[in-house]
Amino acid sequence: MDVLVFDIHADFAHFRKIYSTSSPLTYSIIPPTSFYGIVGAIIGLRKEENQYLRLLNQHNLKVAIQVLQPVKKIRIGLNYVNTKGNVWVPKQRREGAHTQIRTEFLRFPKFRCYVRIDDSALFSRLVEYVQNHQNVYTVSLGLSECIANVEFIAFQPFEEKNDREIVSIATAIPERLLRKLEIEPGKEYLKERLPIAMNDERVVLCYDEVLFDASGQSLKAAVDSYWANENGINIVFLN
Repeated sequence: MDVLVFDIHADFAHFRKIYSTSSPLTYSIIPPTSFYGIVGAIIGLRKEENQYLRLLNQHNLKVAIQVLQPVKKIRIGLNYVNTKGNVWVPKQRREGAHTQIRTEFLRFPKFRCYVRIDDSALFSRLVEYVQNHQNVYTVSLGLSECIANVEFIAFQPFEEKNDREIVSIATAIPERLLRKLEIEPGKEYLKERLPIAMNDERVVLCYDEVLFDASGQSLKAAVDSYWANENGINIVFLN
């Protein structure tokens, strides 16, 4: 199976955790549901009526995410203004329609993305745009203010393996595929519950616990199946 490999990075990123409200928190890596929007922006699929989610979803797009920069988070106060007519801020607050929200961001995030799209026309378009460093809409990591840069790395074949032996996995590993994990000293293991699938009404259909190293190192694990290239890079798709 041919896979497109590219890096994406920015100064800041924010992928809001659904359960965080008054003080938004961010996931540490790109959730698959956010990645559909990133690919849609590159190849020019509209957000109107969620067109991109009808063409890019868990059924026809596979993505594996590798952390390249250590996960760092900061919190920044964002100033929000009510622009929808009636001021929603309680009268006892002097700032009127203005309010400040402490928001968590990833600082200098960088990820390596391994992508496969079943639709050959869409996949060819994505490969062409990434190779030529082009995009139709502005690419961002979560919020529109977090403008990102995409860099082509490779377009190469990967072969599926089902030996269930312990190997070095470069990408984040979904818990549903994990059979055994070899704990190594000096690594910072993180596990987050990510949204994996979403319908075209933007309703999340399923979540999964995902394991990765916060510093970007590979993990030694046995999984149900993984994909390997000729260079010995082993990856696991999140969806």
